[in-house]
Formats: sequence, C-alpha cells, structure tokens
Amino acid sequence: MEAASPDDDRTALAIISLSGQALRYAEVEPGADGPRLRRLGTCDFEGEAARAVFGGGHPDTLDAVREALGEVFAGTRARALVVAAHPPDTTSFFAVLPSGMDAEAREAHLRQEAALLSDVPPTQPVRVRAVPVRTETHADGERTWVHVVHVAEPVHARLALLAQALGVTTYDLADTTRAAAATLRATDAAPTPGALSLAVGVYPAHTEVALMRDGTFVFGYHGPGATPEDTAYFALAAVERVGATLDALVRVAAYGDPACTGRTALLDEMTGQATVALDPFGPFGRRPAVSPADLAAFVPVLGATLG
Repeated sequence: MEAASPDDDRTALAIISLSGQALRYAEVEPGADGPRLRRLGTCDFEGEAARAVFGGGHPDTLDAVREALGEVFAGTRARALVVAAHPPDTTSFFAVLPSGMDAEAREAHLRQEAALLSDVPPTQPVRVRAVPVRTETHADGERTWVHVVHVAEPVHARLALLAQALGVTTYDLADTTRAAAATLRATDAAPTPGALSLAVGVYPAHTEVALMRDGTFVFGYHGPGATPEDTAYFALAAVERVGATLDALVRVAAYGDPACTGRTALLDEMTGQATVALDPFGPFGRRPAVSPADLAAFVPVLGATLG
C-alpha cells in the first residue's frame, strides 16, 4: 500500500463493500460538525462481484467492478479507497500480545500467525492489517487484543486495481464485524456498564457477529449457513465465547442483505428481545428515505469510517 502525497489536500474517503452480486459505496469527508456524506449508492452486477475481487472469479466481472467505480466516484475528492471485507473473504483473527511488545516484533508475530492460519508457504510474502481494539490488565502485565485481517497477494493486486479506477494509490482493508461494532458504539448513547451489545450480520451464505462491551469491541465471529437456526447458533456462540450470558445482552441489532432480515426470528425468541435494524446514518446527518433493512445494508460501508 502506498502513502498519499503529503501535498494532497484531499481528505475524503471512498468506501465500498462487496457481497454477492452487489457493491455498496459511499464517500465521506470530515466536517466541523462530524463526518459528511458526499455520495452513496449501490451497484448490481451480473456476476459475483465479491468473488471476482476476493476469490479470483471471472475477470470480466472484475473489469465491470472497476468500470463502475470509475463512474460512481467520478470527480471524487477521496484520498484513499477503503474496502470493507466480510470475514469469509479474509483470514481474520484476534491475537493477544504483551502491550509493551516492540512494534517490529509484533508485526513479525502477526504475519507468522496469519501465514499459519492461511496455509501460506514460508517463501511467500504476508501482509496484515492489524488494529488494537482493547487492553486488559493481568497479574503479569498488560495485554493488548489486536484484530488482524489478511488477504492473499493476488487479492492485494486486485484491490490496487480498484484504487486506480478512482485515481488514488492508497487502499485499506476494514473488517465488517469491526465496522458493525463501531456502528454500535456510535449509536449507543448511554452504554450500561458491563452490558453487551450484539450486532448480527445476515447474508445469503453466512452469519457474522460483533460484540461490544463498555463501548469496546470484544469479539467478532462468523459461520456458514442460511437458516434462522444457523444465525441463532453463531450469535449465541459468540456470547458464550466472551464468558457472558443472555442476561447481559441489552441490545441486539441486525444488518446485512435486506433479503435475509427474517433470519433473526429464532434469535429473538431465544434472547427474549426483538432484533432491530442497525442504522449507521445517525453520525452523518443524512438518511435516505428507504426501509430500515436497506439502511442497515450500509453498516459495513459507513461503519468502516467510524472505527
């Protein structure tokens, strides 16, 4: 990834997310009263757009995505492209490391762990996107939880091509569960100490989950399947994973593919509370006149600018 020129006065970000045949996009720039939304929309393709970028799908579809980005971001003031990636399209994990660990040693450790998890040969380069999400105090010192995202080098090459379509040389990856957690934090006016907020992402072939506690991202998780039982299982497994019970849940919100909104019915029954659509537009002072499910579909895009 190349750095932007220090003389470049562009401050906006172009953000996209890809799911199946759909691409959602936004351009966001900072403002005196908070972030401002400059453009927003959705593109649908005949081929699988997500697979073309992350899975090496049909090159014609990748070309179509590039052309669409050039059109929808024509005249952009973006300094960089941010791609919000769903967990099935990446290798993502949490690492717990000593807080005082040398930056170079930490990077080497995370690259090695990513290589092992991704089954990358030792001779191949490994790049990771690592973001510290919280610090805990233990008897033997502080530990920092780091959220790590890795994609293969061919994916980096395709992301660079997408950035070029916008006329920028810088791109970044944002995990969608962390974007959902950031949206929870931005829309939770008065978090209850020790309580959990849960965001559930429902998509045609998977469920993804983000958990917040005391305004902090504590866990991201995903699993395959397309039934209400699958969605409930992975959501509740995440709650159990952080050592909590359902009594700790004060908020359950959903985002994802608008066609999958019915998938939370069993989860509602098991938690005893109705899942509401997660609305990411509050911090931006602008909200399209569409259904709550359509608003929630933009959580990966807009949430990537909040975390």
